[in-house]
Amino acid sequence: MPQLRHLAIAARDPKRLADFYRQVFDLKTVREDEKGVFLSDGVFCLGLLATPEGRSLGLRSDGFAVEDLKEVRGRLEKNGAKTPDPAESAIMSYAEFQAADPDGNLVVLSEKGFGVSAEKTPVPIRHIALYTPDPRRVADFYGRVFSMKEVAKTDRSSIFVSDGYFNLALLYQRSDERLGFNHFGFHVKSIEEIQRKAEKGGVTRGARRPDRIPYAEYRLHDPEGNGIDISEKGWEV
Repeated sequence: MPQLRHLAIAARDPKRLADFYRQVFDLKTVREDEKGVFLSDGVFCLGLLATPEGRSLGLRSDGFAVEDLKEVRGRLEKNGAKTPDPAESAIMSYAEFQAADPDGNLVVLSEKGFGVSAEKTPVPIRHIALYTPDPRRVADFYGRVFSMKEVAKTDRSSIFVSDGYFNLALLYQRSDERLGFNHFGFHVKSIEEIQRKAEKGGVTRGARRPDRIPYAEYRLHDPEGNGIDISEKGWEV
């Protein structure tokens, strides 16, 4: 079964961001080169990609480790996958194949995996969220192509799907939210501890999430403004 194991962030200063994620969330460096810095919690890979001037920054793509690339490519073709924007996909790394979901969000595939660290860290990445005008269409796509299962939905029409380990939130765009990847999340042992580390890392302690939010308790932002949910209770998988 395909496994969601990679998130790419287009960064202005990958080394500075890497310092933040190592300091606050104890991620380990697995690779550093001209393309960027790649960090891992022992299961998941976070790519902080060096981005040319003028390109958009922020969460750029998710990535699936697959056993049979040819088979998954066939599913993509049968289920409405789009051709990715060449400019958006040019800075991707670790990808053996790239496609786009029905909303145009970039998805990368790899049979080789994403170079995770040998050691599992105490604060794993367990969640990615994106905004979409049609959560059901996107949920069906991820289900048919990547065998992800629906594990929850809200009265606000959002749907959560999972590969059995990782939670992907398909949030219904109601007003002025920007479409596409919005934030990601860490399952933490102590919110207070992470908030203290975040302050030492140069950002604020973050804001408490509304009670209607089913999983995350607080939202932080890294030094480049990328949204990070932190949760002690974790996400449904």
